[in-house]
Amino acid sequence: MNKKEKNEISSREKKAKRIKTHHARPNILSILPVNVDCFRLEEQEPADDCYEKFLETCDKMRDYFHNICISKRGKENESVAIQLRPFVCMLTMRLKKLNRLDKHQWKKSRDAVNERKQKVDALHLHYQNLLYEATHLQKEVTKCLEFRSLDEEIELVTVEEFYRDAPETISKPEITKHDPHELRLARLFWESEQRKRFAQKLKEAEVTKQQYIQDQKVLQENLANILPILKSIIDAAEPFESKMGMPLQAMQVTHKLARYLSKSLYVLYVQASAYKEHYGGKKIQIDIEGNIDDIKTLQPKPEDLSDESGESDREESTEVDAHRHAGSNKKSEANKDILMKHPMTVVMTIEKESKIVLEFKYLIHLHVVTVSVKSLSPEPMSTELIGDLLRADTFLNCLFPGDRGQESPNLASIYLLKTKFGYDDNPFSNETSGWPYTWVQTICGLEFLSPDPEDMLDSKDLYRKIPASMEKTINTICSRLVSRNQLYHQILSLEQRINAPPKFAALYPSNISSQIRKWIPVSWKEVLNDPNAEELQNLGIVSEDSLVYKAELQRGSASLSVLVTIAPEYPVKTPVFLLSLNWKGFHTTTSNFALRELEEEINVHFVEALSSEFKDNLLLCQMYHLAVCFDVFLETENSGDSFEGPHEFQREKVVVRYNRGSSRSRPYKCVSSQGIFTYR
Repeated sequence: MNKKEKNEISSREKKAKRIKTHHARPNILSILPVNVDCFRLEEQEPADDCYEKFLETCDKMRDYFHNICISKRGKENESVAIQLRPFVCMLTMRLKKLNRLDKHQWKKSRDAVNERKQKVDALHLHYQNLLYEATHLQKEVTKCLEFRSLDEEIELVTVEEFYRDAPETISKPEITKHDPHELRLARLFWESEQRKRFAQKLKEAEVTKQQYIQDQKVLQENLANILPILKSIIDAAEPFESKMGMPLQAMQVTHKLARYLSKSLYVLYVQASAYKEHYGGKKIQIDIEGNIDDIKTLQPKPEDLSDESGESDREESTEVDAHRHAGSNKKSEANKDILMKHPMTVVMTIEKESKIVLEFKYLIHLHVVTVSVKSLSPEPMSTELIGDLLRADTFLNCLFPGDRGQESPNLASIYLLKTKFGYDDNPFSNETSGWPYTWVQTICGLEFLSPDPEDMLDSKDLYRKIPASMEKTINTICSRLVSRNQLYHQILSLEQRINAPPKFAALYPSNISSQIRKWIPVSWKEVLNDPNAEELQNLGIVSEDSLVYKAELQRGSASLSVLVTIAPEYPVKTPVFLLSLNWKGFHTTTSNFALRELEEEINVHFVEALSSEFKDNLLLCQMYHLAVCFDVFLETENSGDSFEGPHEFQREKVVVRYNRGSSRSRPYKCVSSQGIFTYR
């Protein structure tokens, strides 16, 4: 008997005692001993028909009450009510008994439910404990499996090499082939022995190295003693070289001509020759052109310009003395010869995928050095597509930021040109005088007064700066040659279709419906007509020096007009695309958010995500991506967007969803592995 049953028995006994004491009456039954447990008898009765008994009892009581009510209406039937009263009392006692049985059954059911819940909670707690222990054991197993010893970081020789090279006293094949642990120990021991041997060899090699260094010092001393002997041999062989026309003699002739150059051109020749010797003549060739007899007949007139130019900014036009003649028409001749060039010029040929020939000239009266493009190869077959891409007049524009060569860097010469001689417009040209770029003055060793005092350099710093400026300038010209050559071939490929590199085209689906219908060069005025042109120009994104082209992409009735501006610094500065759409009306980026989003995708997001291996064909890749995005733009258009009407274009591209967010963004990012378009 458990504790619960004991409690129930004790509670029943207490209730029986209370009932006995409460109903005790002085009669015979109270004197006789009664050992009957009424509560236990009630509990043993079946409780299945309690509800039916309750209904039956209620019906009987209802009938009795009805009869009593009828009997009380008449005085003659009052005895009937008295007779029925004991029956009603018995029925009431029966209802109390049924109520006690119901309460007892309810308590019994609740106790059984609680007992079952306790067993379930105990089982669940036991299950949680087992699960925690299993998880803990799994973690411990994982730690053991992931444990890495320090010896695993040592790169050991392979097992085949170990058995092949190691002696049997170390390898012990009869043991190590059957025991991986012993094999590991043997390989580690063999690695230690090898490292000790290599350390010994390293010490011996260092000793040998010191011996070689000592021998080399002795050889250098011997070579230093041979140098005077070689110089005497070269001097003795000079007559023979002059008769045989050897290259050394030709170089000496060129060096002799350099004596007749102006001071600034001489500095240029010396620095360019040093650069050529450093790179073995692979990048540049230097020549001097001109007639020495013209120098003898040169009539410099420095006294005519002394009051305009100032002696502080003037150079000697030549180191050869020239006769001076006076005349009555000095002023008129100075006006005519204000752009007079020195007879001797320096010609520099630079080759990098293509070739450019530059001619450097010294303007005597303006005291500046100019450069002109004599030839540029390969020459373009047609200018209908490329425009000014390979034009000699503009090829060197903005080689460095802001340097257009339109004005003289010498402030005194600007005063002469505009005030004294009435040159209101730009007097420089590629065919006559050349262009006085600032970088030309730097590599020629010229320094003029600058409006900004911080830009002034000391003369020593200036000449130290020339070699670095020479290398930087030639490298920049080579980069310009390479980039323009790449642009030339890219633009030629746009004549019929967008011929993107096959590897790049493979990143996109093959079904591209938008086609290029037109590609022509246009003037800067076309860019100014764009509503965002002024803002872009103020931000420095586009400039007047850019090459401007107009393209047109067509698909069905939709026509996308594209203004492409290519900065002189391409590909450092990427091309900028300005878009306008002619479909169900005319739309620009200011009036249509979807078109502005497409322009942002081409100019910003695509350029940032483009791989470096496609930078050589940046323009073609941008045009190809624009054609694909234009397809997505048209195919994701629906009646709920800014354009109304039924779908005109078949949806050929697979997209994640046609638009997203309140801005109705389009999925322009192509996932090449799956061939779908998603959002950035």
